Amino acid sequence: MNNFLKFVHVILLTLRVMGSYGALAAGFFCIVFLQQQLVTPENPWRQSCEQEKQKIPLIIVDAGHGGHDGGAVANGAIEKHLTLEIARKVREELVAAGFRVVMTRDGDVFLPLEERAVLSEKLGAEVFVSVHINTDGSGSEAEGLETYFAGKPSLLAMRKTGRKEGKDSMSEKLASLVQRCACEETQAVNRGTKQRDYVVIEEARCPAVLVECGFLTNAIEARRLREKAHQEKLAAGIASGVKLFLKSKPTPAAVLAEK
Repeated sequence: MNNFLKFVHVILLTLRVMGSYGALAAGFFCIVFLQQQLVTPENPWRQSCEQEKQKIPLIIVDAGHGGHDGGAVANGAIEKHLTLEIARKVREELVAAGFRVVMTRDGDVFLPLEERAVLSEKLGAEVFVSVHINTDGSGSEAEGLETYFAGKPSLLAMRKTGRKEGKDSMSEKLASLVQRCACEETQAVNRGTKQRDYVVIEEARCPAVLVECGFLTNAIEARRLREKAHQEKLAAGIASGVKLFLKSKPTPAAVLAEK
């Protein structure tokens, strides 16, 4: 009789242990299943979040030059370093306003102009802004800001880039707003907007401008361009121009631009 009771006790203990492991296994598989549901591309909740994110305008900020291409060198400063510092501050301003921002470079690296421009199509950008520093000969007194936009594309350029007519007028409007806001913010000399078919903006697939933020060959302006406070003003002005441009478009950007 005692042996039988011991046998029953062992059976019950075994069943209890198996039940515990079974419960743990079931819990584990439930967790794995739920995680898969959250990360699967077919999950409606995840898709909804991704779709909402895609509605937020994307802006590409291009810091001119980089790597072996230092750009202008004058008055103890190198253009590639200044453009990166200003571009990073432009990004901060735009991100704070609720926009998505991608920089063509976020370090001292070289990237061909065509590769910078083509990012606008790959990423579906609504605006492309290239940051540069001007030169006018050693010791020159030339100073101030000027913003460039590409003109009407040639048939060859349209075939090469897929760019359509009409983008030039939008780029001109963008240039006007960026130029005005940057000059108001910095109180710099307003040298106006100009049409020039620079590759980086001509081959961009969205409204694009190139901002010359001042003259490195002007000793006074070169010193100002190295100052953090002035860089922040430049960035705030450029960002304000971009926000006004996007606000004028009949898209969700209008809501974000009011922040």
